[in-house]
Amino acid sequence: MKYLTFFIALICFIHLSNPSYASQISVNERPVKEIIDKIAHQYHINFMYQDGLLTGKTTTFEIDPIAGQNIEQVLGQLFKQSDLSFYHVENSNYIIYTRSKKEVLLLPVKDVSSTVKDTVQPATVTGYVYDHAKKTLAYSSVQLLKAKDTSLVKSSLCDSTGKYTFKNIATGNYLIKVFQMGYKTTLSNIFALTSAGVRLPPVLLPLSSKQLNEVRVVAKKQFIERKIDRTIMNVDNSILASGGSVNELLEIAPGVSIDNEQISMKGKQGVIVMIDDKPVKLSAAEIGTLLQSMPANSIDKIELITNPSSKYDAEGKGGIINIKTKKGSNPGFNGTVTTGFTVGVRPRFTESITLNFKAKKLNIFSNYSFQHNLQTSTFLSDKIITGPENIKYNQHEIAHNRSISNNLRLGADYTVNEHNTIGILGTLNNNTNRSDFTQNTLFKDFNSGQPDSSLSSLNNGRASYNTYGLNINAKHIFGADEHVILFNADYTAYQSSNPNTFINSYFNKDEVLNRPQEKVLNASDIDIRVYTAKLDYTNPISKNAKFEIGIKTAYTHSNSNILFQNGDVQGNLITDLNRSNTFDYKEYINAAYLNYITKLGQLTHLQIGIRGEQTNYKGNSITTGAKFDRIYFQLFPSLFLLRDIGEDQISLSYSRRIGRPGYEDLNPFIDYSSPYFYTQGNPLLQPETTHSIEFSYLFKKDLSMAISYSKTKNYFNYFTSLADSTGATKQTIDNFKDYNTLNLSISYNKRVSSWWNLTANGDFFYERYKTPILDTYIDLKQGAYNLNLLNSIELNPRLSFEIMGLFKSKRIVLTRRIDSRYRVDAGLKYAVLKNKGAVKLGVTDIFYSYINQGVNETAGLYSSFYNKNENRRFSLSFNYKFGSKPTAPKKDLSNQAELDRLK
Repeated sequence: MKYLTFFIALICFIHLSNPSYASQISVNERPVKEIIDKIAHQYHINFMYQDGLLTGKTTTFEIDPIAGQNIEQVLGQLFKQSDLSFYHVENSNYIIYTRSKKEVLLLPVKDVSSTVKDTVQPATVTGYVYDHAKKTLAYSSVQLLKAKDTSLVKSSLCDSTGKYTFKNIATGNYLIKVFQMGYKTTLSNIFALTSAGVRLPPVLLPLSSKQLNEVRVVAKKQFIERKIDRTIMNVDNSILASGGSVNELLEIAPGVSIDNEQISMKGKQGVIVMIDDKPVKLSAAEIGTLLQSMPANSIDKIELITNPSSKYDAEGKGGIINIKTKKGSNPGFNGTVTTGFTVGVRPRFTESITLNFKAKKLNIFSNYSFQHNLQTSTFLSDKIITGPENIKYNQHEIAHNRSISNNLRLGADYTVNEHNTIGILGTLNNNTNRSDFTQNTLFKDFNSGQPDSSLSSLNNGRASYNTYGLNINAKHIFGADEHVILFNADYTAYQSSNPNTFINSYFNKDEVLNRPQEKVLNASDIDIRVYTAKLDYTNPISKNAKFEIGIKTAYTHSNSNILFQNGDVQGNLITDLNRSNTFDYKEYINAAYLNYITKLGQLTHLQIGIRGEQTNYKGNSITTGAKFDRIYFQLFPSLFLLRDIGEDQISLSYSRRIGRPGYEDLNPFIDYSSPYFYTQGNPLLQPETTHSIEFSYLFKKDLSMAISYSKTKNYFNYFTSLADSTGATKQTIDNFKDYNTLNLSISYNKRVSSWWNLTANGDFFYERYKTPILDTYIDLKQGAYNLNLLNSIELNPRLSFEIMGLFKSKRIVLTRRIDSRYRVDAGLKYAVLKNKGAVKLGVTDIFYSYINQGVNETAGLYSSFYNKNENRRFSLSFNYKFGSKPTAPKKDLSNQAELDRLK
């Protein structure tokens, strides 16, 4: 409790002691830049402007407390008496520029068309904006003006194809005004709008005689953003994210824990990992290998979604972790190159390049990364076995790993016309791994603790993992209300080969061989193919309401082969048919969903949905002839309710989700790790279902709080127990009765001063397990918490510093107790080459304190574990951006969030 008290007290102190607590901006002969910084933070927006534009500019204009005023009103007052103006680019991005003397200030507003009184049937105005080379110009600001007095009717923003649209416009005479940074403001000819609507000729924007040298983004995205429905880690610009892997990034994500290759979020396991909106259909160990091979510098952001809607697959009781890779969308040819070096005990090298080419209707994007990783780890374990025969022994293992990984993404989007867009995306991940470890097992007399005998096991492993993916997508827009149809088809292939050779030597207490050396070969080969197709339809039935309907089918075929041989060191090996097996698994999932999204009044938003999924799977042990199958259909409702209360928001969400056993969970055969440990699946596993409800409150965009509760039936998980009377242990999986969690999440983000930003996150959860396990019944109740504190400090415009502290309390997962641990990371970033390049220097786990250790305890078995990796690493990286400058901030393509999600 002392950590919790300190954490809350720190937040309250900073919030109450800050002068801006009163939520007001007082301008009293202060630099305009200082006011801009505060407005950016208050409204969580970004400003872009020419380098040096604000230098030396001050203002004495007093701005009243801004609560209740929109951003356009505040900026209009700030710039009213100056030569500066602004316009809205997209989302939370605004551009500041110098007005010409003849320019009339027209502030962009969301929608003022309601001020035009006309009983004539409204119509639609559409058109395109081209640049001087007659290429489409994305993200230009477009204003619809009345012809008689040039008064503003409505503002809009071009999409990525250069198209703009004005809907529900009264008939009459109008003209179009278009402007964008770096181009001359242009007016169209006057045109007459009839009830049939009009499509205008393209507007050509000539280059401005005053070209912009540099564009500066004032309010960069926070490393951790807490939204009303998800938490976002903005990895791209973070100093702390450089040099590591995606798996290491998740270790510092708010509320995320990784133990024994199992990912949990806010205390709940069964998390689905997605890459660019596509679920990864692999086992926990295979996902860990994949994420470890992906460099962090290839990632744009990570989304943590605890309560997904019905539009998402129902799989994953713990929620969704969606990893978004970098994808360029700026016009012309541009890219980013990154190189990095990291060292702990052994070095790691990372190289990556992102290339993008966009011209007219075609956008080609790619990303390639290479990583060469050397790593050393240490594992210690003490085991005490009580029963008919008491046994005591300890294990000491030192492992050396060398992995080489290649990741490639190549895709293209093509806009056929204003109604149709098609795209294709190919992915490749290749990882080869060489592991060598030595494990020494020392048996002791149970009473005296004196050495009795020992075992030395030398392992040599050579593994390869390959993942290939292909996505084809299409988007069609039709009707005056712009109905949208999205189609996606995906194919994913995963192949792995993992042969391991063990040389086991048994010694007596005098360290003399007491039996011939033993050679063991354990080889596993896995081949997975996943085919999916999905169709989504969006029907905007009114201005404030829409239906979303979709269907999906997915087919997964997995074939795994385990070969177990033993014999002497001369190579005379005999296949053990009891431990060798070929396992074939097929799974069919057909799904349909319906979502209804609407506004109840002006302040309340409602989303309600239902999803139905039919699952049919078949397992076949080809070696033994044993077969099993199961067919079931389930419904998964979801509800999301949000209410705006001034600057605050409250929301309530509910969902029902499912956790299905993976193919490796159902495979009953043994995966050998050492003479005294193995893993085994369970063909009798049943799916688990979870009900989750969450209430959240967002206070002035600075403080976010959420309380949630989930109840899981037929919960399944792995646990460690005795295998036989020799003292060997095994890891198996089974269903358990009930697993319930209660969670409180608190997130606080505050700009303490113009140079210091603080972000604090806390997750506090209470878990309860009620179930029979082996020969006992447990009713386990325990609380735990995770704390994360990040300080971002701007030492000067080119030099910034980040330091993060992370603490995870002791936690119990079924029969496994994980001890508390903490770490401190720090990093420096220095901008070079006119802000096109950056040098980053960082260190993770400064005090080498983030050690995974604890105890497994079941009937007759007490087993401690201590696993120490190269957590403390020093990193140095350099990245450089080149090519054409963006005309607007990066924007995700309209179909990116709708790409198909593999099972």
